[in-house]
This record gives sequence, C-alpha cells and structure tokens, in this order.
Amino acid sequence: MNALLKLREYGQSYWLDNLTRSMIEDGTLERRIAESGLRGVTSNPAIFRKAIAGSAQYDGQIEQLAAADCSTQEIYQALVSKDIGDACDLLRAVYEASRGTDGYVSLEVSPHLAHDTAGSIDEAKRLHRWVDRPNLLIKIPGTEAGLPAIEELLFEGIPVNVTLLFSIDRYAAVAEAYIRALERRAEAGRGLDEVVSVASFFLSRIDVLVDELLMHRIGPESDGGSRARDLLGKAGIANAKLAYQRFRSLFAGERWQRLADRGARVQRMLWASTSTKNPDYRDVMYVEPLIGPDTVNTMPEITSDAFEDHGSAGLTVEDEVDEAGRVMTELAEVGIDIELVTAQLLNEGIQKFIDPYDATLEALETRARPYRNRRAIPALAETAKQLRRDVLRMTTEAGSGHPTSCLSCAELVAALFFHEMRWDPGDPKARDVDRFVLSKGHAAPILWAALAEAHASNEDLLSLRKIDSTFEGHPTPNNPWVKVATGSLGQGLAAANGLALADRIDGVDARVFCLLGDGECAEGSVWEAAQFASQQGFENLVAIVDVNALGQAGFTPYRHETKVYAQRFESFGWHVCEIDGHDLEAILGAFDAAKGRGPTAIIARTEKGKGVSFLEGELGWHGKALDEDALALALEEVGKAGTPAAVIPRRLGRRRPRLPVTPTRLTVDEYALGDRVATRAAFGNALVKLGALNERVVVLDGDVKNSTHTAEFAEAYPERFFESFIAEQNMVGAALGLGVLDKIPVAATFACFLSRAADFVRMAAHTRPPHLVLCGSHAGVSIGEDGPSQMALEDLAIFRAVLDSRVLYPCDAVSAERLTEIATTLSGIFYLRMSRPKTPVIYDNDEHFSLGGSKTLRSTDNDDVTIVAAGVTVHEALAAHSRLAEAGVAARVIDAYSVKPIDAATLAEAAQETGLLVVVEDHYLEGGLGEAVASTVGSLCPVHRLAVTTHPRSGTKEQLLARHAIDHHAIEQQVLELVRGREAWPWRRHLHG
Repeated sequence: MNALLKLREYGQSYWLDNLTRSMIEDGTLERRIAESGLRGVTSNPAIFRKAIAGSAQYDGQIEQLAAADCSTQEIYQALVSKDIGDACDLLRAVYEASRGTDGYVSLEVSPHLAHDTAGSIDEAKRLHRWVDRPNLLIKIPGTEAGLPAIEELLFEGIPVNVTLLFSIDRYAAVAEAYIRALERRAEAGRGLDEVVSVASFFLSRIDVLVDELLMHRIGPESDGGSRARDLLGKAGIANAKLAYQRFRSLFAGERWQRLADRGARVQRMLWASTSTKNPDYRDVMYVEPLIGPDTVNTMPEITSDAFEDHGSAGLTVEDEVDEAGRVMTELAEVGIDIELVTAQLLNEGIQKFIDPYDATLEALETRARPYRNRRAIPALAETAKQLRRDVLRMTTEAGSGHPTSCLSCAELVAALFFHEMRWDPGDPKARDVDRFVLSKGHAAPILWAALAEAHASNEDLLSLRKIDSTFEGHPTPNNPWVKVATGSLGQGLAAANGLALADRIDGVDARVFCLLGDGECAEGSVWEAAQFASQQGFENLVAIVDVNALGQAGFTPYRHETKVYAQRFESFGWHVCEIDGHDLEAILGAFDAAKGRGPTAIIARTEKGKGVSFLEGELGWHGKALDEDALALALEEVGKAGTPAAVIPRRLGRRRPRLPVTPTRLTVDEYALGDRVATRAAFGNALVKLGALNERVVVLDGDVKNSTHTAEFAEAYPERFFESFIAEQNMVGAALGLGVLDKIPVAATFACFLSRAADFVRMAAHTRPPHLVLCGSHAGVSIGEDGPSQMALEDLAIFRAVLDSRVLYPCDAVSAERLTEIATTLSGIFYLRMSRPKTPVIYDNDEHFSLGGSKTLRSTDNDDVTIVAAGVTVHEALAAHSRLAEAGVAARVIDAYSVKPIDAATLAEAAQETGLLVVVEDHYLEGGLGEAVASTVGSLCPVHRLAVTTHPRSGTKEQLLARHAIDHHAIEQQVLELVRGREAWPWRRHLHG
C-alpha cells in the first residue's frame, strides 16, 4: 500500500509544502489528492517567489492587473489569492468529508508584520475576506507579537496556521493562546467546533544550526569529541518528540475536557521543514519518526515522493521519548543552549520569508512596469508636444534662448517628470524625493515648461529671461526647484554625485537624474564624475545623454555615434542603455532597466529641433529664437496637444531624521606656545573634533589625505569620508551637491590643484550653498623643494574674486583649528589656506577668532610702521619686528588671518596711527592680501607690498622666502628704507605729537 495513504491509519495527515499555478492547471495537485491522500497545502513567500519567477503562466494576469493600474502589492495579492483559491476549491471535498479537519490551504500575512500585532490582525482579516474560502488557513508567525493576534483571530473564528515554531516553550504559549480563544468563545456563547488551528513545528532547520555548532566541538576523544559527533542530526527529532509530549499534556485534563465536551478540536501539531538538508542523512528522517495522532506532516514534493517510494509508516511519535530527553540533556552538556538556538532560528526564519517576499514584489514590479508604461505613453506623448509648444513660445517672446536644444529632449523630460520621478510639485524643499540636475543648462526653457505643466510653478512662462523672473536663461537657485546652478557645461554630473552621496548618508532611497548634452561630454570633468560614481557604486544615479549631434558652431565630435558614448561610460563601470530618445516606450524601458544596476547612462539618440521640419538636424540654430512667422509655422507642425499626463505627488517614505546639533565650541588644549606644528596638521585635528560634534560634517580629499591630514577624519568617520582621487573638478562639484542637501562638506587638496576647479567654484557662488568649505594646503613658495608646479600663488586671487566668498589664512595650529571651526559653523563658501611647513604656536589655546577679524601681535603708542601678514609671513614679520626694534624702529604687526572679509577697522586705525603699511605675503602680487589691504586703506596712507613677483623654483623654504624678498630680512630692509625716507615725503604728517 502507498506509504502516504497509510499515514491516515495512524492519525497523521499528509500536506504538501508547495503550490504553483502549473500544478493546479496541469492536474498534478488533483492527482495527488486522489491518488496519494493529499489532505492540505501550505505556502510561504519563498514558495510563491519560486512559482511566480519561474513561470510565464502569470503574465496574462499581471498584464491585466497592471493595465488596471493596480499597485505591485495588489498584483501580488491577486496572483497569490487566485492560486490559493483554486487550491482551496480542489481540496474542498476533503474539507467537507473531514468535517473541517483537513482540506486546508495556508496563506501567510506579510512577513514584515511578524512583530506587529494590530497589523497582523488587520491583514489576516482582509486576506480571509479576499480569498473567501472556508478552508483557508491564515499563517501567523509565533512571535511575541503574534500570540495576541493568533488568539484574537481564533476568537473571531478565522482558521490559523501558527508558523515558525522552534521552541517548546513558545509552542506551549501558542497552545495556550488557542485554548484562551476557545474559552472566550465559550463565554460569549459562540460555537467551538468550527475553530481550527495547526501549530507548525520546524525540524530540519534546527539540525542545520545545531550540527554546525556541534562540528566546532568535535575534537579529540578525551575532550568529549565523540559525544558531539554522536549528537549530529538528532536535535530536530528530539525537540519535536518532546514538543509532542507537551502537546499531549496541554490537550488533556479537566480544563481541556470542558472545551472538548462543547465540540472543541485540538490544535494539531504540524511538522514543517521536513526536507533533509544534509545529503548524508536519510531523506525521510523527518517523516518516519514523527507519525501519530493529531499530527500533520507537510512535505515538499521531493520528500513526499521519497516517502511514497521507500518510506515506512507506523505509530512512532511517542517512541524513544526518553532518548529524546537524553539528546537534549547532552546538547546542554556540550555547551549548546537550545533556547538560544531556537530564538536565533525564529529571527532567521522571519528574514528568510522577508527576503523572498520583497524579492517577489520587486520582480513583479519589473514585470508589471512595461504594461503600465504602455498605458502611460499616449498622455506622455501629448505632454512632450505641449513642452515643445511652450519652449517655442517662450523663446520667441524672449527673443533669445536655445529652443532647438530643448526640442531634442522633450520626450526625455516628459517621461522623467510626468512618469518616472517620485516628486511632489507642491513642495520644492522636499527631501524624500527623486532629484533632477540639468547639466545642459542652456535647455532651461524645457525645465521651466515642465515645472509649469506639472503645476509646480505659477510663474508666467513668457517671462523667460526677464529681469524679475526666476525662469532665467540657465538654471539658478533663484527658482526654488533648482538646487545647483548649471550652464557652464560639464558640471552637472559631479553635483549629482554629491546629491547621491547625501542621500546615501541620510538613508534616502532617492534616484538622481542628470541630463547632459553630447557636446559637454568633451569636458574632462564629465569623466571625472563618471569614474567617481562608479567607484562609489551609486545604484540610484542615472545620467541621460541627449545625443542630438549638434553643438553651437557645428557638429559634435561623434555626431550620432552613440556607441562611442556608451563604450566610454561602460569603460568607467557604468551600466549603459542605448535608445531612440524620441521613443517613449524605449525611454521608459531604459528607466526601468536602470534600477538597481549601479550608475546607469542612458545614451539617447535624438534630433536637435525635433518636431519642426526646418529645425531638425539643421546647423545655425543654436541659441536662436524663432521670429513670429517662423513660430506660427513651427507650432502648426508640432500640433495642438491633447490631454497631457498629470503628476501624482509621490514621496519615498520615511528617512532617518537628522538630530539637532547643539552648538559646542571646539576644544583646543593640546598646543603649547612655541610648539612647531603645521597648520595643515591642526586642520586635520580640527576635522576629527568637528566630526564628533556634528554628523553633518563630510570630508572629501583629492588623493593627498596623508598630506592634508584628512586621513585622520577618514579613519575616525569612514562613512563620511570620500576619496576623490586626482579629480579636483568632480571633488568640488560633489562637495557642492552635498552642501545643498544640508551637509557641511569640506573638500581638501593642495591649493595649486584647486585652480583646476576654479569654474566649479565660480558656479558654486551662483548656487549659494548653505555650506561649502574648500581647503588648499601647501600654498606659496614656502612649500620648498617641490618647485613651482606645486606652489599655489594665484589661489587667494581666485577665491577673493568669488562673490560672497570667505577666505581665511591661519598662521599657527591654534588659529588653524579655530578658523576651521568658523568655516564649518558659519554659512557660505569658505576657502582655508593651509601651509606645508611647521610654524611656531603663537596663540594660547583659548584664543578667540572671528570672521572679519585680525590679531594685532605687536604694537606701541608710537609705532612707525604697520606690517600686515598672514600665514607663514606672520612669523617672518615677527622676526623682522625684533630686528627693527634693535634698529630703533617701532613696528606694529597684524595677523590678517581673515583675508576676506578683511578687518577694515583695524587696518584703518593702523593706517591713521602709523601712516605706513607694509604687506608681506607668500602669493603673487596680483589679487592677494596686498590688494585686499590696499583696496581697503590705500586712500589713508601708502601701502607697500612684498609678494612673489618672479618665477619660483625649487629650494628650501628659507632660500625661497629670501629669493622672493618676503622673509624677515627683506621685511626689515623694506621697512628701514621706507621709514628713513619718510622725511622726503611731501605730504608727511606728524603722527606722534
């Protein structure tokens, strides 16, 4: 006789631990019911993932549901419910013949609800109504939160399969919840005979973990190794037999008999996880020893087939109970705590259901998207048409602009803003949304048109390029939807990197989209950014390259050869899609393909001027608006737009909130007067302290972290440090992106290399980030032997020229830490100039510094001259002061550490009191500290400047300072010449009474 059929003789029901649509439709399930005595089916997320992912039988239903605009969750529920319902129908006869004891099919609530009592109850009731079959079992995990849910559902009469039971004590708690539910029903006068439940006790998973622990204990015989070896493969069965004994005791006695007399059924024990995981063990080892009354064995097909073929059925569940107790005792004696094992298995079991559940939803989303996309395409096509019409009208009204560059990307923008991006047109400050960066900033009109069409802006489109309009010729943050000013080509992708970094730090699962032109891909900064994105593994970054083949003066280098751009991005490690940029189905498909693939480049072949025959692919139209007659013809060709797509506000959900930061002054206590410390080293010290005080501080470096001393921050806070390598343009652009999303970015490299990113700094000023700190170290000739290529002598001029910038230049370790603190605390763009050589500490640790301040280090009431210095030249000025005093000249010395804004009041006072200023700086004459001082007080008295005026070369610091006449000897000589020559000045004033 079939061994599976014989199980019923001993009180055990055979259920199947698998369910697929194919076994329902091809008759397999029905045959097992009829021929093998199958009396039930269990399911779980892992089973459904395998069924749905491995079959095309679900495609028709998925297409139908997606076309009906069902969510992914609704699609999953519908697919699963159909299979469950059909299986219930096939088992209905078993259910009726057994009077409700068998014939059940199990359906699990979302595993994400394992620790949510109320959520489990609500979903269980919803699923029970949805499937609408009396022989449906709702599966609830036997967690602490699951216990009250189980009791409540059973009280309501909803059949429950309690799953993920490993611990005997937890099983007993589940049985107690079942009995309490029956007692509550009895008190309420409700029937008991219709209440059905099984308690699923797991087997093989216990042996997998316990065997692993035992293998660590198998050693020499004298150390008990043989005991551990003898226990292999025995824990699961032993635990189950003892659980069955607990079952027998719980469902006995007067308390239970009172319920049984009113028709209550026992909560049967169900043996789950019965497939043999270890090939060395017998394939029916979890079936044969556990056969007995009021039990169910739910087997996967491989196990049921094996048992049917060579299994042996008999009354075994209460055999060798004493041996089971001995096994558990010996496990404890070799150091295995079964309660810890079962607790771990419960947590792992929940995760093993969560992972396939989430994977199934993700797979369904992927399969449903093409169907949803096709449904969206007609409206998106009308949106693209409307955007073209708006762009043409806007630019003609303005009399300038770049209409043809906009027309080429109309479908791309329509698909992005009106279908793909998750954003809220009512909230430009939202953080939990996807982001868009228009790197090809001259296409700003189509951005403005999209915002207007999405009702994100009420501004008049025809105000384009007008003085009072935020619809400027290129995007700037004057419009609240623009985070980063663009238009200087090649900068958008670097900024997008910074946005992606900020999202990663904050745990925001946002996507960042950056639209580039093919012409700007000639910029090296694009490939710096591409390399960085790949190194960072940004899964949510999408670059869209509008390959319209035309630049301003002629064709772009590779015209429509999209393969060139594709190969370049691929060589940097990007996933690449080449598409027709006017084919909406291809565009939406590319957006889908970009999900979870690492940084993705969508290379879109387009036509510049698309939609207007006399503009398409024609040279000479870049940056030119149409006149009124041409506009009329163009609008006629584009045609009137039908009903466009609407933007449904979408957010990303919860994100980790940023904790408020209580302002705390940096503690500086490690320096003693006279200590020789490089300012760059003190800068690194300050960063580590600031990182501890404020989690918004983020540091980037350009492959010189051991010299800039950002390495210390990298070691302390690796999750907030980003190595940018030798790619300074991307480093600054990424820092800018971080800064606009509420981070405090500090980007450091040698000061000379920051000049490569000067255009990025220039554009950052137009972005006006809340925070952006750039640190240039190894400034000036004082770096010594490395020579002129490494000497920043233009940096002060560059950064002083940036609107609203702040430039700070410390001379010792204390001022370096304090000025770094200022730069990261106050808002705006800061440049910190740090020096290579060690310099003496001249300030006490508690010295106070302020933006726009200075320090008068030496002064008397009768000073003859004022020496103004910053950085390394402060120490030269102090040395000169001593020599001058010996010569009878009183010199005032000012440390002008705040180069911009400069301390005008202190300088003016010095000018009036001494009548002569000498400025000494390790910088070129043009644009540095001397010009800052002269422009401030030059009208009050003569300002003489000592600076680098000839080409430097390699040498020691002392040699170079002397060569360029900015050391203390040169200062002394200059001051003496000036002071002694004052009698000849025709406008000399009496300064000292």
